[in-house]
Amino acid sequence: MKHRTWKRIAALALSLSLALGCAACSNGAGSSASGGVSASGSAPAESASQAEGQIVLTDQAGREVVLEGPAQSIVSCYYISTYAAIALGAEDRVAGLEKKADTRPIYQMAAPELLEKPQVGTMKELDVEATAALEPELVIMPQALADYAGTLTQLGIPVLVVNPESHEALVEMLQLMGTALGLEDRAEALASYYQEQLDRMAELTQDAGAPVVYMGSNSSFLATAPASMYQSTLIRQAGGVNAGDSLEGDYWTEVSYEDVLAMAPQVVVLPAGAEYTVQDVVEDPQLSALPAVQDGAVYQMPGGIEEWDSPVPSGILGAMWMTSVLHPDVYSFEEFTADAQDFYQTFYGFSVDASLITK
Repeated sequence: MKHRTWKRIAALALSLSLALGCAACSNGAGSSASGGVSASGSAPAESASQAEGQIVLTDQAGREVVLEGPAQSIVSCYYISTYAAIALGAEDRVAGLEKKADTRPIYQMAAPELLEKPQVGTMKELDVEATAALEPELVIMPQALADYAGTLTQLGIPVLVVNPESHEALVEMLQLMGTALGLEDRAEALASYYQEQLDRMAELTQDAGAPVVYMGSNSSFLATAPASMYQSTLIRQAGGVNAGDSLEGDYWTEVSYEDVLAMAPQVVVLPAGAEYTVQDVVEDPQLSALPAVQDGAVYQMPGGIEEWDSPVPSGILGAMWMTSVLHPDVYSFEEFTADAQDFYQTFYGFSVDASLITK
C-alpha cells in the first residue's frame, strides 16, 4: 500500500463530519445483504479471487474489497475479529484494536503486546482519524460500524465488514480474513477442526436423550434465547433441546416465572457474563419446583478465558462444554478440559490453566 502523507489525512479529515453524516443518512454498505453461505459454512464460490497479485473479496455486508496483496498491517475494530487475528497467527499485524482490550483475559494470555496498541473504537463509534494515522493496509469492522466504511475508503484504506452472528457466518469470516491476510491454510485448519468436533459431538450424542435446556441472559434469568440465537445453536449442537425454541425474536426474550416453570427445563445454564449466580437461581423460591433446580443441574459457562457462548473463534468449545454438561456419560468434563487445553495450545499458542475451565 502506498504510504499516505499526513497532509492527505488532515485534508480528508476536514470532511469527516460531512462524510459520516452522509453515510448515516443512507443505508450504504451496512444495509447490503451478506453473500450466501452454505450449510457447511463455506464462503460463496465467487467471494474471493486473485488477479495480477490483487485480492478481491466480497465481505459480509456484500461490499467488494480490493487489496494489493495480503494485508501486513490491520486495525481490528471488533473483539471477535481481533480474537480471529490471534487464532490465525496474525497478532503481530494488528496495529490498532477495539477499546477495553484490558477487560479480555485472552489478550493477556495469548498476545499481551496487543494491550500496548492504540485502541480506536467501540461497537458504537470509531475514531477515524486515529485509525487513519496508523496507516493500516486493512481495517476490519463489525456490521454495526459499517457506516464508517465509506469514509475510510475515501482515505484510501480498504475495509472488510464482518458479521459473525452464527457458526456458519463465523467460519465465513475466518475464511475471508484468512484470504485477506494470506493465511488461508490457517483458516482452513480452524474450519476443519470445527466440523470434526461437530461431527464428533453428533456421533457421541446420537443415541442419548435430549434434555430440555434453559439458558438465561447476561442481565436477567427471566430472559432466554429464542431459536434464532447463537446460544440456541450451541444447545442443539450439544444434543439438547432449547427451552426457548418456541419464542419469537432474534435476541434475548423476556419471560415470566410461570413461563420458565411451564418449560420445565432439566438443565439450566447461565452464560459466562451473567450478572447473577448459580446460587441466585438455586435459592430463588419461585424456581424451587424446576426439575433442573431439584436435580442440582444448574451450571454457569466459564468466562476466565473467553465467552464461549458467543460466536468467537473458540466458540466451538461452547458446544463441546455443553455436551460434557448434558451428556457426561459419553463425553466427560475431564475429556473436555483436555480438548480445550489442546485447542488453545494449537491455535492460540499458550497453555491454559485447567482451573479456568469450570462448570
